[in-house]
Amino acid sequence: GFYWWSHYPLNFVTPGIMLPGALMLDFTMYLTRNWLVTALVGGGFFGLLFYPGNWPIFGPTHLPIVVEGTLLSMADYM
Repeated sequence: GFYWWSHYPLNFVTPGIMLPGALMLDFTMYLTRNWLVTALVGGGFFGLLFYPGNWPIFGPTHLPIVVEGTLLSMADYM
């Protein structure tokens, strides 16, 4: 339920992660005008673009920071 998602920061669960895949779904429907092809091909594109869609959001967590004299990535510090 909602309890398991309530402790995540907002930028981890933003709907903007789905935009690249959703655009490919729409583009596939625009080109083929066929629901079956859109479901198969566009759904594949949606899955392939879901992970790279996270990179602009999670990219800053890989920057190095110094915490109490120890060099960490932001992801390790979080």
